[in-house]
Amino acid sequence: MSAAGLAAAAEPLSLEDALALAEPTTPMLAARRAAVLAAEQRVGPAGELPDPELIAGIDNLPTDGADAGSLTADFMTMRKVGLMQRFVRRDKRTLRQELAAADAEREAAMLTSERLSVRVAVARAWIATPLAERRHALLLALRSRFDLGVAAAEAQISRGGGSSADALAAKDARIALEDRISEAELTTRIARAELARWLPDDAQRPLASPPDWRGLGNASVASLLPRIDQHRELLGYAAQTRAADVDVQLARAEKQPDWSLELAYADRGPAYSNMLSLMVRVDLPVFASRRQDPMIAAKLAERDRIDAEREDARRRHAAELQSVVAAWQTAAVQIDRFERELRPLALDRTDAALAAYRGGRGELSVALTALTAETERELDYLDRLATLAAAWAELRYSFVEEH
Repeated sequence: MSAAGLAAAAEPLSLEDALALAEPTTPMLAARRAAVLAAEQRVGPAGELPDPELIAGIDNLPTDGADAGSLTADFMTMRKVGLMQRFVRRDKRTLRQELAAADAEREAAMLTSERLSVRVAVARAWIATPLAERRHALLLALRSRFDLGVAAAEAQISRGGGSSADALAAKDARIALEDRISEAELTTRIARAELARWLPDDAQRPLASPPDWRGLGNASVASLLPRIDQHRELLGYAAQTRAADVDVQLARAEKQPDWSLELAYADRGPAYSNMLSLMVRVDLPVFASRRQDPMIAAKLAERDRIDAEREDARRRHAAELQSVVAAWQTAAVQIDRFERELRPLALDRTDAALAAYRGGRGELSVALTALTAETERELDYLDRLATLAAAWAELRYSFVEEH
């Protein structure tokens, strides 16, 4: 690796950098971009007339008698060549082109939806990594406090006080902490592996400081619910609805006949005149009650299905959005309360319990209980941070950005 590459690898990876690096290399986004290109290429041809058809053959070839198999003996035998063109009504071709354009819009919406989903997933993976590392570091830092408990119990025994049960309890608590440290180390490795799914070349870089998980940048909570149709899971419905409307119009247009024109030249034997024929064919949709009308009803039912699914999705995601907002706001309040009030109390309680036990004025069980409670409080704090950050990522990246 070059010096510039080594410098880039050593530079802390911010969340915004992670998002920018993930998008060009995500295979699903490449697939979606190809789908958009394919759909766009279908728009033009959808409005064109069908290709002309070549007509070639033999009419009235004798099969028996003296002229059997002869191409020139009988005056009715003709070698024919010609062209046939089917003319589809302009309004039908326009509707077919609109249908293809709606499909291209839907694919573009799906690309935007997938891009937002990738941003949410990358943000969650990036967030999970420093939280896992922080949990691991927190448990490692608690080793010294649990070691104090073990040392205090052993000191009491050496002075002729305390009991072996106290020492065993302190060592048991210390071993339980080591188990949790091992679990935290595993979680950290898993978090890095998930980050590597999105950033295979940058997942091992040190991470920069996290953004403010209590703010949404230019957006606001109040502005999200009115924009629910801009949620990543709802982006495709507008184009689907438009396509369904066009499909209904196209089904109705099928009641209007198309026509075709055939021009053929027939070559006969040298003793006979050659022939030129011009034929016109017109569709006769005279059985609409058994053909076109049921198709129109089917397209109307399909449009109703899309409308109902869209409304169901809108309600579902609106409810989920309100739940995410509530979780985000509650976690922020709880984190603030813990940082201002609960953490100082837990630290003071543990320090007081250990000091009392070392001074022979307290019980080891009380000190161990205080240590365990402090540990649980700190881990619960990190869980609240994870809730806050996950909700923040969902709110921050699930909507099309306003410009």
